Amino acid sequence: MELPSTMIPADWQLPEVIRARLGDGPGRQRAMLHDGHLLIVLHDVPLKRERKRTGQFFWRQPSGEWKSTIPGNAAQAFDAFLETYAVALQRLTSLYETADESVDYFEMQVELAPIVRSSRNLYGALVDARKMCPEDRELINSRDDAYELMRSAELLHDDAESALEFDIARQAEEQAKSSHQMAISSHRLNVLAAFFFPLATLSAFFGTNLTNGIEKWDKAHPALLLAIMLSAALLIGVIMSRLITRPAKQSKLKPMVKDK
Repeated sequence: MELPSTMIPADWQLPEVIRARLGDGPGRQRAMLHDGHLLIVLHDVPLKRERKRTGQFFWRQPSGEWKSTIPGNAAQAFDAFLETYAVALQRLTSLYETADESVDYFEMQVELAPIVRSSRNLYGALVDARKMCPEDRELINSRDDAYELMRSAELLHDDAESALEFDIARQAEEQAKSSHQMAISSHRLNVLAAFFFPLATLSAFFGTNLTNGIEKWDKAHPALLLAIMLSAALLIGVIMSRLITRPAKQSKLKPMVKDK
């Protein structure tokens, strides 16, 4: 959202020194003091993938009276502004509690990361303002509230990052186990093929056929012979597939515990 060059309300009698330090946009979050006039520039809660920032201005006159660009009671402007950050963090906390996939944590971090940076700069600006006007109690309370917001945002970001890393590690472990099981099954199949390959090759090469009486069934009971052969083949196939794909024995070695 593009802000006009005249961001300060027309009825604000700010020193020209302070006005000269303002550009067409709000710039970074900061506090400026001149001749008893304190101007604090803060940013609204950044939206997801938003590049430009919307500024809010808080002006403390030499008499101690506050004015702000936030509609409503000027004395409660800081509380109303900080509440927008608290609401955003509460919503993201609810998303964190219901997230169960890596993409959920990633999308949450994309939205949370700029809020973390903005809350840090917000706290820094209020710390500077507090140093410039140490006698103002409103700044003390707002600074402390901003610190709590910053800590909440950082902790939530760290929790989401840890959850994302854990989910990625869990998926990698499951994939590794699946690949290991497939390698074992492939090895068993190769051993089985190596065992029967010479027998099948020699039997085919020499045309080994034994007289067993079954060859007479094909004239009298062809359907029965086919059913017996298919049943026997399926039974053997099921047994062999169970043997090949059975899980490998788990290692009895315990993981090494690092000394603390």
